[in-house]
Amino acid sequence: MTAAGDVLVVLLRGINVGGRHKLPMPLLRETCESLGCTDVTTYIQSGNVVVR
Repeated sequence: MTAAGDVLVVLLRGINVGGRHKLPMPLLRETCESLGCTDVTTYIQSGNVVVR
């Protein structure tokens, strides 16, 4: 997998585009954290996430 301290950028395509495929950013952060990611930060409503 990845070494401790690595920073990953997750780019989700087609999220919150034109009011379709809506995904609340708090839910996205919560999901990433439940998968074991830490320091989860989302960027606006684009579906882009930075995690450790």
